[in-house]
Amino acid sequence: MMRQYREMKDQHPDAVLLFQLGDFYETFYDDATLAARELDITLTARDGVPMAGIPVRKTELYVQRLLKRGHKVALCPQVERSGKGQTLLRRRVIRVLTPGTVLEEEGLQAEQDTLLAALYAAEGRLGVAWVEAASGQFAAEEVPQAQLSEVVARLEAQEWLMPNDWSTSISLTGTLTQRPQEVFADTPLKERFPRALAHTPLAARAAGALLTYLEETVGSLPHLRPPALRDSSMHMLLDGFTQRSLELTAPLRGQGGPTVLSVVDRTHTSMGRRLLRRWLVAPLRRVDDIQERLNAVQALLELGAEEPFKDSLKQCCDMPRLVGRAGLSRLFPPDLAALRRTLQSARCLADQLRTVPEPPAKLTELAQKLEEAPQELADKIAHALPDDPPREVDSAPVFRRGYDAPLDEALARSDELRRDIAELEEAERQRTSISNLRLSYNKVMGYYFEVSRGQLEKVPEDWRRRQTLTGGERFASQALDRLADQLLAADSTAADRQRELLQKLYRDVQDSIPPLAEAGGALAELDVLHSLASLARNRGYTRPSFNSAGSVRIVDGRHPVVETTAEFVPNDLLLEPGQRLAVVTGPNMAGKSVYLRQVALISLLAQLGSFVPAGEASLPVFDRVYTRVGATDAVADGLSTFMAEMQEAASILSEATAHSLVILDELGRGTSTHDGMSLAWSIARFLTRRVGCLTLFATHYRELASLADELPGVVNLHAAVREWEGNVVFLHRVLPGVAERSYGVHVARLAQLPEEILQEAQKLLSRLEQGGGPAVPAGVQLPLFGPHEHPVVARLREAKPDTLSPLEALQLVVELKEEVD
Repeated sequence: MMRQYREMKDQHPDAVLLFQLGDFYETFYDDATLAARELDITLTARDGVPMAGIPVRKTELYVQRLLKRGHKVALCPQVERSGKGQTLLRRRVIRVLTPGTVLEEEGLQAEQDTLLAALYAAEGRLGVAWVEAASGQFAAEEVPQAQLSEVVARLEAQEWLMPNDWSTSISLTGTLTQRPQEVFADTPLKERFPRALAHTPLAARAAGALLTYLEETVGSLPHLRPPALRDSSMHMLLDGFTQRSLELTAPLRGQGGPTVLSVVDRTHTSMGRRLLRRWLVAPLRRVDDIQERLNAVQALLELGAEEPFKDSLKQCCDMPRLVGRAGLSRLFPPDLAALRRTLQSARCLADQLRTVPEPPAKLTELAQKLEEAPQELADKIAHALPDDPPREVDSAPVFRRGYDAPLDEALARSDELRRDIAELEEAERQRTSISNLRLSYNKVMGYYFEVSRGQLEKVPEDWRRRQTLTGGERFASQALDRLADQLLAADSTAADRQRELLQKLYRDVQDSIPPLAEAGGALAELDVLHSLASLARNRGYTRPSFNSAGSVRIVDGRHPVVETTAEFVPNDLLLEPGQRLAVVTGPNMAGKSVYLRQVALISLLAQLGSFVPAGEASLPVFDRVYTRVGATDAVADGLSTFMAEMQEAASILSEATAHSLVILDELGRGTSTHDGMSLAWSIARFLTRRVGCLTLFATHYRELASLADELPGVVNLHAAVREWEGNVVFLHRVLPGVAERSYGVHVARLAQLPEEILQEAQKLLSRLEQGGGPAVPAGVQLPLFGPHEHPVVARLREAKPDTLSPLEALQLVVELKEEVD
């Protein structure tokens, strides 16, 4: 047996080999150590060989855990039953499971795409291809190599294929699987999809590597569709840091917190939920495409009551995943019933869409696709199967009576024999006078009479003993055996006929995969549009508009997540054409960060095709959104906060365009005040003058407000506060102008720092604001010239007149005069 194991393991050295021994899958040697650690199961040993096993009935659960931790799994079951004289059962690896090729039977998460992606780079360009094995979704694109971080963040693939002679500094979201360079060839793609990706050779190579890998692991996937070529210029780019800081799909702190996705999601199907997630991380850039979605949302919103659509959508199964199971020949009778309900719901939804007054083009297109769904297949399934058929063919009748005469005859014969067996039980009870005689059945022994120990003397001589128990014995008889054999034959005939009929229905489904896939896509899109309409109705969202002048007009804007968790104060942002930088000052906790994020999210939702949380919104179309807010990830990676800030700022400065939106929150706080302010000033100036993007800059450096005096197109805003009886009141209103103070000590009081610390901090703050410092005792004036150099002299020594602008020189003189006074 161990020789057999080693042979299988040699064929799959990079996978955890689950080797079946009876009712358990066992792992051995290093695999056993790994399995015990990752699955929290017992590590044992036999003849010095480490081993750890899992029950066969719990295989799916444990395999899913291994896949989530990035491991490959090779499933090696027994492929023959034990029989007389057999000493070693045959085993073989039937499937190799990897994090990116998980199918639904292994616990696929219905809320998110499970993707296998491949990368191939050459001459500054990057070919990307990705596939979802469960649904047959297949796509590719070719982008500049600098966009890799955006690609990784958008796809969130569970597994990445990459040539073993190429590496990247970008952190991938899932497991990295390196493959030989020669695997990245377009030959497999040309053989299967001859016309696909003809003009994108790098994407074709990545797609070819995917097809080869799929063939080695899960097979050819008959339901796989030709790869769709994605045009990245049609979508807004969002890097991973921006997605995380805006909390699009995952909360920044902890698990289970609200996200933008969780707040806007009103979908009723898993396929719709996955599509909404894809839309959220890749908003549109063409105004016509955006307006097409907005027109559909508005039409659904104006219908008023949403119940008819909601009820029909709730009846729909996960069509893309069901189509995938059909392609893999893994359907069961309940799947057919779910498909029938979905197709009937598609018919109802198409009829409902046709009632929309003056329907927009998008709803007309969806109605057409739903009408083209194969309704004859639904009718055939409805005629054949009851509403809730059993999963297993051997357990109960699957088909309606009257559907198939041979099946009805076999089932009638089975029913007749079961009645005969019941009559035999009663007759034997009367004949033997065994009042508690019981006729039972199990899969091992078949039918038998069970007699308690106190009644054994009444057992007739024509019975034969089958099994002795603690409380009695089991017997059989010639008459019982004869009826049992006849029943077994009748049940077998019925089961074989049911399998035959089911295979015909499964083939009908497989023949209908293309229109079913189209219908599934239409259902998912309708579900998302209906969700956006429901969101707008329930949350008071309004339709955004777009302008080409570059102006921003957001009236009573709100943060879509924060407004659901706290009482919210709406704010405006009004930027005229040419105004490209808004400097937002104010103390901590006054709402600066929320204000910046809500502007980014309103813009993102608008380009997704959603109504937005604002009383009014007129926006330009942005090609990218960047955020620089915090450095938690970088600290975990071993980078200082300041280094992370600078790296991200460098990325923004090199990649942002005049059509980008840049959000900077407290940039420069990771270093000294003078360094931080200088860098913040220079970066803001560069973005405004050289890049020309729209920048919102929240800062404690009130000195940055003077940029409005130097540069055209700069406006100053501040988060308003009021002092009341020694305390600070945050108004959460953003108004024109510059914040007067930072109110740091007041915020510390709200955090309940000890009063002694607060009083001392206030004294030192007052002294600093008057030009002194913590080392200068109150009432003592240092000489201007003498053994102790005055701070004014120190600043003069550091000054470099040749590099100062006239405004900077004047500002320095004013500050030194105030300090001397």
